Amino acid sequence: MPEAVGQTLTPWPELPWWRRVRYRLEFAGLWIVSRLVPLLPLPLVRWLAGILGTAAFYLDRRSREVAVANLEMVFGREKSPGEIRGIARRSVVHFARTMLELFWASNFTAENYDRYMVMEGWEQARALNQEHKGGIFVCLHYGNFEWLSIAGAFERLPGCIVTQQFRNPLLGPIFDRLRALSGHRIISQERSMLVTLKHLRKGGNIGILFDLQLDPNDPSVPLRSFGRWRPAAKIHAMLQKHTGLPVIPIESVPLPDGRYRTIAHDPLYFPADATEQEIVQKCWDFFEPQVRRQPEAWLWAYRHWRFRPPEPEETYPFYAQVKPRFTRMLQEAVASAPRRPESEA
Repeated sequence: MPEAVGQTLTPWPELPWWRRVRYRLEFAGLWIVSRLVPLLPLPLVRWLAGILGTAAFYLDRRSREVAVANLEMVFGREKSPGEIRGIARRSVVHFARTMLELFWASNFTAENYDRYMVMEGWEQARALNQEHKGGIFVCLHYGNFEWLSIAGAFERLPGCIVTQQFRNPLLGPIFDRLRALSGHRIISQERSMLVTLKHLRKGGNIGILFDLQLDPNDPSVPLRSFGRWRPAAKIHAMLQKHTGLPVIPIESVPLPDGRYRTIAHDPLYFPADATEQEIVQKCWDFFEPQVRRQPEAWLWAYRHWRFRPPEPEETYPFYAQVKPRFTRMLQEAVASAPRRPESEA
């Protein structure tokens, strides 16, 4: 049976009464959605996602401004304001679709999941997994990352999935049940390093969502994303350094016919002396071109560039701030970067 670790309902700390009420209302609403959505035809689910996503885009002014600012920074020289606003709206719609499709995924079985996804590269990934006796799989919050994870276990590559703890502790078990339906083991980010390292050394697999929403006080390294610096999670780099395993990028890209092209790509290998920052950067550099090709499949409403250098060479979004810890992180990364031959750069 799938196993969840670290998402049990521990007693709440002292909270204001209104927050306890809100948490219970959130749980009740999510529980109802999780039971109703699987009963609906998939085309209707996607239609509802379009309505909800569009409404969220127009009603949430702050998130809309963040999305437009991010897109203008990246695509401002090549796309018109109308095109940028259209991408921002479609990205919110796509995220709503991904979430509703996760609830609908309880209809999946090992016999029918590949009707909805075009699977590519998974036989090679299984062979690589057997050769190295373990695997580190990495993806972005891009495309249908929820179905991607579920499909991976149906493809006979179940493993540990690292998740973040919800602020509302009642919500986690609902998502964990869905994410574990094909055989994954769910563990929380707070205890992930020791658990996943032990799991890998026993020949298991680990799936990691490339977390870009970090504070520099968290375990992170500076990453250059779309030409701008930001802190990024380094757990996959730490695991790679401890095990020597290759990193396998995976993604699930929307297709015009409504299916997803769900791909296990060729593995990324690293020299033994590669730094954690170099590993994280190489992984991101693999994914960035795909985000450029289909930007609407990435959620631009996140504050992806919350921090900036004191004197940046490039423009940053309006919300970016200077933080001393991030400045020190950049300075330390530059000072400790090994000098490699041009052929390895």
